Amino acid sequence: MKMVDFAETEVSCVCLGTMMMGTRTGRADSFRVLDDFTAKGGNFIDTSNNYSWWWGRGDSTGGESERLLGGWMNERKNRNSIFLATKFGAKPVHPDRIRNKDGEICWDEAARDYEGTGAAAVKKAVDESLLRLKTDYIDLYYIHVDDRQISFEETLGALADIVKEGKVRHIGCSNMRTWRLAEAGEISRKNNYPFFSAVEQEYSYIRPNMGADRGITLHADDELFDYIKSNPAVKLVAYSPLLKGIYTGPEKRNNYYDWKNFNNGESLERIQVIDRMSKEMNITGNQLVLAWMIQSVPEVIPIIGFSKFEQYEENMSALDVQLSEEQLGILNAGRI
Repeated sequence: MKMVDFAETEVSCVCLGTMMMGTRTGRADSFRVLDDFTAKGGNFIDTSNNYSWWWGRGDSTGGESERLLGGWMNERKNRNSIFLATKFGAKPVHPDRIRNKDGEICWDEAARDYEGTGAAAVKKAVDESLLRLKTDYIDLYYIHVDDRQISFEETLGALADIVKEGKVRHIGCSNMRTWRLAEAGEISRKNNYPFFSAVEQEYSYIRPNMGADRGITLHADDELFDYIKSNPAVKLVAYSPLLKGIYTGPEKRNNYYDWKNFNNGESLERIQVIDRMSKEMNITGNQLVLAWMIQSVPEVIPIIGFSKFEQYEENMSALDVQLSEEQLGILNAGRI
């Protein structure tokens, strides 16, 4: 597998997403994917302390994915060969209080119950993640959501402390607007705090409607790419690169819960490009989108998610797809 430079080390050009491991995806299937990913040369693995509290009817409270990964690394004795990323800030403090009597989530209440990014929350969250992951350090520690109730000075100061303590090697952010990313950089420079090495943002071949309100979810935009070009030490790690697999056909798109926010003329034109080129190459639309992303400039590291092993295999096959300069030009233009 191709490796890319990341801060002081190298990571695989794709990252394995483990959101549903330990909940929807059981131990046997999770271990099968993790073993296959590392056997193929993958080392970048992504989780979060809140994965996946929303699964089920209250039996999941967050931390399930971290526990499974900790058990797997402990069994395989491979912690030092893994580049491990996790997140904090969006884990509910009282998961039992944000469901109704039928176990359904009250989403407005959930967002108000997040642990946040205060100094005490940072230090509590990292220690709990280290216990679940059965490790004494985290390679990349993300702020999961932008908590504007807490100053950057407080959050970055707490992150600087846990970096000094050796609990965390690199820091990153997720779902954060570019102007906030730049503001954090200035505060880090002023106080000699660590800088963000990565921003994890939703990014796919099509873009949401301008002005769409999608809650905490932020899609990488031209402004973010402009920032990254001027700050090459910051890597874009793309979550939901396939938007639940919508590039396989209209049925998937129509069943995608957020399709209304992507259904526009530009998106439909770009989907036609994917449909036509993938048929010509005898690959799936999902594979083509991932191949385009892996071969993009500047570098983008897509997070590969899955619910079935067959989906994981399809996504990993994108590593074997080589696009010509002409094909990349067409895909970048978004039209034939």
